[in-house]
Amino acid sequence: MAIIKNGVNGTVSGKAGSVVFVSTKTGNYVRSLPRVKKREPSPEQLLSRTRFKTVRSHISLLNPIIKLGYKAYSYPKRAYDVAMSYNLNHAIMQEGDSFVVDWQKFMVAKGSPNPITSYTMDLDQENQMLQVTWEYDAYLEKKFDTGTYDSFLILYSAGDHGAEYPIFTNDSKNNLIAGRQNIQIPKHKKEVTYEVYIFFVESYGGGNTDSLHLGTVKI
Repeated sequence: MAIIKNGVNGTVSGKAGSVVFVSTKTGNYVRSLPRVKKREPSPEQLLSRTRFKTVRSHISLLNPIIKLGYKAYSYPKRAYDVAMSYNLNHAIMQEGDSFVVDWQKFMVAKGSPNPITSYTMDLDQENQMLQVTWEYDAYLEKKFDTGTYDSFLILYSAGDHGAEYPIFTNDSKNNLIAGRQNIQIPKHKKEVTYEVYIFFVESYGGGNTDSLHLGTVKI
C-alpha cells in the first residue's frame, strides 16, 4: 500500500501495484518491483513431497478411525497430525522414485500393547462374513485392564481408492476376552483386496490398544 505524506502535494512512499515509491535525499523515485524467480524443487524435495503425499492419502481416508484410535495417544495434539508423523517415520518404504506403505507397520491406532498372540481369519464368501478368532497374552490383558475393551475390526481397500466400499467395520462388538469377532461384508461388484486391522477400545471412551495388521483378504 502506498502512503501520501503531507496531503496531495506531499511525497508518496510504499508499494502500489507493480511499482514501489522510494524517497531519498536527492528526490523521489518510482521503481518496478523486482521479479521473484521461482526455484525448481530439488530431487530431494520432490521425494519428500511424494513421501508425505503417499501417507496423507491413506490417513485422510482413514481419518474417522484415526480420530478414535489415536485419541488418547495423541492428546493434546491432533490425532491426524500424530498419525501422520508416526507412519511417516515407521511405515513408509522407498521404491525407486516413489514410496509404498508397509502395511504390517502402519498403525491405525496407538495405545497400550495389542495383547493378541495368535489369530485366524475365516472368510465365508457365501454368507458374506469374515470371522477373526484370537488368543491373547493374559499378562498384558491384566496389566492394562483391557479384557472388557470392545474389538474394532477394520477392512481397508488401500490399493483401490475407487472401491465401492473403501472402508468398513464391525457393527456388533465382542470384547477382548471373547476371543472372536465377526464382520458382515457388503456385496461387491468386483473383487477388492482389503488390509485387515484390529484394535480394542474402552467401551465408554478413554483408552485403546495398538492396532494389529492381520493380513489381507480378497472379497
